[in-house]
Amino acid sequence: MTRRSQMAAGQAPRALQLIVKRHFETKHQKTFTDEAEKVESITCTVSRYEKQASTLQVFTAAKHHGTQVSFRIAHCIAKHGKPFTDGEFVKEAFLSNIPASARTVERRIQEMGDNVRAQQTAGLKEAQVFSVALDESVDINGVPRLAVMVRYCDVAVQEELFCLTPMPETTRGEDVANVFKECFDEQGIDITKISDGAPAMVGKHRGAVTMKLHCMIHQENLCAKMSNSDLHDVMATVAKVVNFIVKQSPFTHRQFQSLLEEMDSSCKDIPLHCAVRWLCCGKVLERFVDCFDVVKKFLAEKGQSQPELEDEKWVEKLFFLADITGHLNELILKLQGSGQTVLDMRDTWEAFIQKLAVFSSDIETSTFRYFKRLRELSAQRSISTTEIHRAQDTPLRCIFTCWTSLPDKFNCLKNIAQALLTVFGSTYLCEQIFSHMKSVLSASRCRLTAGHSETCVLLKVTKCDPQITQLANTKQGQGSH
Repeated sequence: MTRRSQMAAGQAPRALQLIVKRHFETKHQKTFTDEAEKVESITCTVSRYEKQASTLQVFTAAKHHGTQVSFRIAHCIAKHGKPFTDGEFVKEAFLSNIPASARTVERRIQEMGDNVRAQQTAGLKEAQVFSVALDESVDINGVPRLAVMVRYCDVAVQEELFCLTPMPETTRGEDVANVFKECFDEQGIDITKISDGAPAMVGKHRGAVTMKLHCMIHQENLCAKMSNSDLHDVMATVAKVVNFIVKQSPFTHRQFQSLLEEMDSSCKDIPLHCAVRWLCCGKVLERFVDCFDVVKKFLAEKGQSQPELEDEKWVEKLFFLADITGHLNELILKLQGSGQTVLDMRDTWEAFIQKLAVFSSDIETSTFRYFKRLRELSAQRSISTTEIHRAQDTPLRCIFTCWTSLPDKFNCLKNIAQALLTVFGSTYLCEQIFSHMKSVLSASRCRLTAGHSETCVLLKVTKCDPQITQLANTKQGQGSH
C-alpha cells in the first residue's frame, strides 16, 4: 500500500463522521429538546432493530428446522417402503407448512441415499479387508438385478447393501463379474481386499468363479436335490397332488378347504410348493402329512387315481421325508440371520453332522424318537426300515461331503480375526434384499426407476443413519411446496 493510499484510508472514518454529524445537525437539530431525549430515542431505535433481527433469526431457524423435518419425513417413508406421495398425506394431516411434496420426498431420499453410500464407501476404503455376498434375481419388470452385500469392520462389524444394480440381457458368470467390478470401480474401492465371498451363482470357467466359497444354505439345498431318486419321486408326487388341489382351479381349492373344515382337520389349507424357497419343501410335506387322510378322500371324490398313496412303502418314505426335511429346515433357520460369522455357521454344521449319526441309529433301532411322524405311523402298523435306510444314506453322506470339501484356507483365516468376522457364509441377506425389493417395487410402483428403487431399498435396510442435520444445513430454508 502506498503512502497516499494509507493517508486516504486514515481519513475515511473522519470523513464519514463529518458527514453523519452534518446530517444530524441539518435534519434532526429540532427533533430533540435535550441530550437525554436524544439518548432515549437512540436506545429505542437500537432495541427495535435488535428485535427485528431476532425475529429474522427465529424465522430462519424455523425454516431450517422445517428442512430437517422434511428430511426425516422422507427417511421414514423410505424406511417403511411407502410411496413418495405419502408425504402429501403427512403434510395435509399434521404439518401443512413443511415441504413434503412427492417431488421433494424423492429428492430428499436420493440425497440421503447418496450420503449413506458415501459413508459406506469411506468405511470400505479404510477397512483392511472386507467380504461380499452376491446373488441375482428378477424384479417385477423382468429386469435382472444383482444384489451385492458387503461386510467390513468399522467400529463394529457392518453388513450393508452395496448395490442393487440392473444386469445386462444375459446373466452369465462373466456378466456378473463385470457388473460387480464396475460397481466397485465407480466408487474407487480396491477389490483385492476382498476375502472369500459367498456367491449364489458362479460361472463354470469364467466370472464369479474366482470367489471360491459357495453359500452354505444353497449347498444344503443342492445336497437335498442330489439325494436318492426314490425321495425325488415322493416329492414329485406330492407336488403333483398339491398342484391339482391348489392350482387346478379356485373352485377345486375351495372344495378342498371346505372338506378340511368338515373333517375337523387341524390344517386349514396346503401351501403351494415353490422350489426356490428354502423352507417351502419342508412346510408342504409337513402340511401334506398332517392332512393325509383328507387328501386321499378328496382325490377319491374327484376320481383322481394316485396309487402311490396306497403303497405302504411309499407312505413310509413320505413320512420319513417330512421328518428329515423338518430337521433340515431347523438347520437352515439357524444358518440364516445377520451378524453370523463363518465359524458360527461351521459350528452349526458340525453339530448337525453329529446329529446325523443319532438319526441313523434312531432309524436302525426303530425307536423313531427324532422322527415324530414315523413314530405316529409305527403306532398304527409295523414299519420296515430297510427302504428308509437306503433312502437316507445318500443325502446324509452328501451333506457331510459338501462341508468337508470347503477350502483349506479357512485354517489360515482363523489367525486373522478381522477377516474371520467379515467372511460371509451364506447369501441369506441377499435373499432378504430381494424380498424388500419386491415390497418396494410392487405392482402399484412398477414405474420406479432402477436408481430410485435401489435407493429406497438401501434406506430401508441400512444400519447407517443418514446425516440429516448436515444435509439440512446445506439447504436454504423454504416454505411449504
